[in-house]
Amino acid sequence: AGGKGRRARDVPLLQSPGSACRQDGAAVDAEVDAATNARTVRAPALANEFNYEPPVVRPLPPALQWLNLKLFNLFLATVFLGTPVALVVLYFRYDDHDDHLWWLPCQKEWKDLLKYLSIPVVSILFTWWHVWLGIQMCFYPVYFRGCLPPYLGWQGIVPRRAEIMASRACDIMIGSLITVEEIVDRIRAEEFFGTLQPQLSQTISVVSGQIAEKHFPSIWNNLPDWSKEEIQQFVWQDSQRMFDPVISDLKGNINQIVDFKQMAIEVLCEDKKLLVEMFMKIGRREFVFIQHLSAFMGFILGVIQMLLWIGLNAGGESCKGADSNSFRCWGGFVVLPASGLLIGYLTNWLGITMIFRPVMPKIICGGYINIQGVFLKRQQEVSKELAETICQHLVCARRMVEYIVKKEEIMSKILQIYEGRVNEQIRKAINMVPVAREALGRLVGIEGIREDVVKFTMRELPNHASEIENYMDSAFNLSETISKRLCRLSPKRFEMMLHPVFQEDEWMVLLLGGVLGVVVGTLQAFALGS
Repeated sequence: AGGKGRRARDVPLLQSPGSACRQDGAAVDAEVDAATNARTVRAPALANEFNYEPPVVRPLPPALQWLNLKLFNLFLATVFLGTPVALVVLYFRYDDHDDHLWWLPCQKEWKDLLKYLSIPVVSILFTWWHVWLGIQMCFYPVYFRGCLPPYLGWQGIVPRRAEIMASRACDIMIGSLITVEEIVDRIRAEEFFGTLQPQLSQTISVVSGQIAEKHFPSIWNNLPDWSKEEIQQFVWQDSQRMFDPVISDLKGNINQIVDFKQMAIEVLCEDKKLLVEMFMKIGRREFVFIQHLSAFMGFILGVIQMLLWIGLNAGGESCKGADSNSFRCWGGFVVLPASGLLIGYLTNWLGITMIFRPVMPKIICGGYINIQGVFLKRQQEVSKELAETICQHLVCARRMVEYIVKKEEIMSKILQIYEGRVNEQIRKAINMVPVAREALGRLVGIEGIREDVVKFTMRELPNHASEIENYMDSAFNLSETISKRLCRLSPKRFEMMLHPVFQEDEWMVLLLGGVLGVVVGTLQAFALGS
């Protein structure tokens, strides 16, 4: 190396490999560009279906919007406040208290009226409670509670079937909405080096310094700073040329290297709380809707129960003696449990059905009302929430890096690709200058340099992990991509993608409603009969 003011082209040992590698790199760049253009990135399975435009629904007048928001509260206030007020007023209207309700003297007609009016009230509370309980039992407890698992105890349906649920959820995204090749293809050399220039420059500076100090300490320590900077600049330029072939190799073999679907499944199976939180967050409004609908349906069916009970007890006064075998005396223990079974099953079935049916929107009342499944009505909102949740917790750079580092077989495949390109680049640089080849042959083997380049690089890169992960997430842009594509699917396809995730286990919720209906109906029959 010459004096401090000399330019790189005046230093043959530095100039020749760099310029030759740049010329060779230009050829490699052209080859990679041609290969990239020739390579067709596999499109998602639903690529031709991202064209749906939702219908425009006119906003309701302010008064109707308020009524729509407060309707359920008004219903509860009418039933749970109106019923006791009516009973209190009627109690004081009866002067002849010829019976007792526990310690309270009352009139027999008022006591019978209290029993009758309690039936729809109990029906509301029961249907609301059993639907809430059914939803909770689908998700909680996250881990088995009881003894002799899985027989004596309970674990939420979703966490118990975590692998199946996670597999279904991943099938929705990977391959149907976006492909692994499409994700990786979004990494571009110019953006990568431009965005991460400070971090990569520091990495190159540290690694090249460590290599030189280990293999050529006397030469490196005697070089002036400007010469070291030029060497590091050459390394920076050659690193950019090597990047495209490395990424091209990864893109061409990504499905053999990393199984993103398996990665997401393992994350959800290891963190079942995350799986539960995902389902609860996405379906929270639908779960509330089911509870409200079940309460309203419970009231209607409770009124029918009440009328049946009135008719059952209209045939006589006593169930003692010879009359004790008549249907009127024991029919309540059939009517109430049977109607409880119907209420429990029907309310759950209707609630689940109205989430996804009807599938296609039906605009009525001059464009103010959309008759459609409540989950499908929120397709635009659900799409955004689902995409954000998946990209925040599952298919994100941090999870990918953690998964790759944890799997030795995956890490070895990636390092093999990187090592091969590093070795190729080193050989090209050395073969350009016979003097350098002779010197390296005397001092150290090329294999040793290659191994140290990989080792020192992998040791330095984790120091910049957060910046690299942020770039990858920004380059992948998965949240926006998945959200837009889900929004543009037709409701029929949207329903076909999401409903099957829950459909196989709906029978458990229906069965639970029916069983609880029989239990509550039997208890109600005993209470009314007493």
